[in-house]
Amino acid sequence: MSEFDDVADAIDDILSVLPTRPEAEPAAADDWSPAVWLEVQGKLRPLACPVNDASAQRRLRTSLAAATQAQHGPVTFAIAETDLVVRVAPLVEGRTAFVARITDADLAAFLGASFPDLRLPGALRHLLRLHLAGIGLKDGARRDGRSVETRKRQSQQLRAAFEADDLATIGRQVAAALVLALDRFVAPPGHGIDRTLQEYVARFMPRGTRLFSLAAQDGTPVPVIDMGPAGGRPILVLHPMALPDIRPAEIAALDRLNLRLVWPLRHGTCAPGAAALPPRDHLAQALSGAQLALGVTCGGRAPVLAFAAASRVGLDLATVAPEAVSALHVAGVCLRDGRPEAGPRRLARGVLALAARNPGLLDPVMEQIVARLRRPGVFEDFLRRQFSDSAADLAVVETDLNGPHGSARFRTALLESAASARHDFLFQSDLGWDRVPPDLDLHLHHGGEDRIHPLPLIAALADRLPGARLHVHPQAGQLFHHDHLTGLLERMAAGMGDA
Repeated sequence: MSEFDDVADAIDDILSVLPTRPEAEPAAADDWSPAVWLEVQGKLRPLACPVNDASAQRRLRTSLAAATQAQHGPVTFAIAETDLVVRVAPLVEGRTAFVARITDADLAAFLGASFPDLRLPGALRHLLRLHLAGIGLKDGARRDGRSVETRKRQSQQLRAAFEADDLATIGRQVAAALVLALDRFVAPPGHGIDRTLQEYVARFMPRGTRLFSLAAQDGTPVPVIDMGPAGGRPILVLHPMALPDIRPAEIAALDRLNLRLVWPLRHGTCAPGAAALPPRDHLAQALSGAQLALGVTCGGRAPVLAFAAASRVGLDLATVAPEAVSALHVAGVCLRDGRPEAGPRRLARGVLALAARNPGLLDPVMEQIVARLRRPGVFEDFLRRQFSDSAADLAVVETDLNGPHGSARFRTALLESAASARHDFLFQSDLGWDRVPPDLDLHLHHGGEDRIHPLPLIAALADRLPGARLHVHPQAGQLFHHDHLTGLLERMAAGMGDA
């Protein structure tokens, strides 16, 4: 058979399964760069790449000491040397806990963006910092070696500049705008975090979920979804083709197990306008984001949980950064060879064949798949048919589709992530099972009701991998959602002990 025939057969497999039903912000400065640290398990870790600089570490300790000495509250201000320190407490729902140290130049840039008609000289900016930190005119004058009369005159000038009757009003206005601007800096709404992703988290994810963006050394933003108690034992999660359905019950389980799940998102996840990267670049960014999240939010070392074909990223991560991966758990293990390819499995067979033989055709075919699935009523029928041969997976799909959001959550998670999802097929061209690091603590979690990758195939794989441990979840299928996810996390937590 010719290569042309192979490609034609692959496309025919895809089209044979696809349904054919017809159609029926707050201001913030662009040039400010406050030093920001995320609070992780009582320690501060830099938002950008960790800096091994002694003076930076000293400034960090000074900022932390100043912030923790301030009065308690969800948002507090303090002074460290001449800089303003802002701390957003870990228990503020929906926020990522952070400490920011703002220099005079950063404050000037912020004020210029948030209050464009305002012109404050350095002395008045200093007075504003003191007021935000709760330092009164007398104490501030004594602290700076100035007369109280001088500070009273500056107070009058500051009120006149803001056209306000009192300093309390100014403090409320500036504090609110500053915290919003810092939120924007921690989780930027532009290219750092796509608006679709922000809306997805706000609409479909429960309380106890946080969203922020980290910055790699080259400036590439890495969106991160963070859930569970802020001081919980961290697990780095490598997500599957579509983000799973997370309910309040799963957040409650994380609280009970004292686990914190950190999800660095791959390029194109819930980002419909993103252009697909070449396979090598996509994998490199996925590895870079995972390593950054491990260093910034997980203390540099944690167990890794990879779903389905994201096991390729997990194995590569354990290879390039073995000191950071304490164990690799794979849920819903994927194999290319030996899997069923009849019936609804023909779609995957066709896409996988294109990924292996002619990846250049994958993008236009994926566009056709997404376009057809956007037609009214098509997506739901497609999902049900894809998982119809597994009672466990079909039950997960029905629970999701009949939940409070209908099909909107699953539709958004899958169809708005095409630039990422295409690589879950490409990963399966080479999953890397022949290159498992010999000393890796590897755990394969697989559902007894998985009909996409039947359990005997995965058991045989586990037998071939020295040291691999197979954990069978009898009631689960391929989709480790809902109660199946809780059961998986319970097994992981038991193995983690008190570490």
